[in-house]
Amino acid sequence: DARPHQLFWGRYLIFFLLSQIQVLVIVLGDLYILKIQCLHPFVFWAVGAMTGLTFSILIYSLTISFGDIGKALAVVIMVLQIAGSGGTYPIEALPGFFTFPYAINAMRECIGGMYHEDLFIYLSELSIFIAVALVIGLIIRKPFIRIMHFIEKRMEDTDMM
Repeated sequence: DARPHQLFWGRYLIFFLLSQIQVLVIVLGDLYILKIQCLHPFVFWAVGAMTGLTFSILIYSLTISFGDIGKALAVVIMVLQIAGSGGTYPIEALPGFFTFPYAINAMRECIGGMYHEDLFIYLSELSIFIAVALVIGLIIRKPFIRIMHFIEKRMEDTDMM
């Protein structure tokens, strides 16, 4: 008898915990195995935790709201995010459409020296994605529940999935 928002948060808690474990492993690995020079290690972890929250809730909201279509959208967003964060090419060499440096810039503030106002701006920009993900997962999902069940049923009937 759980309501949709209770199911959303209950299921998301598993993904949240996994993302935070991943963040902890990455941050500790950066600090103690790779031995990066980080001026603000606690803030580095906090930015990593918010980044993990942001991307895990975005991916979860897309997949739970739109099923296989949401999974495809999540893959496209992640590919754009990797390219746009400077993971493949320097951000300066990319067109404006591909630039998503919010999390990377916030982490750079922790590593190389911090302007608190800039960190606040980067985290605010990152939190917009959290708000969008919550709107998708909690509000937009409701009218799509029946449609997604219908699409999934039709996909099962074709025996292709």
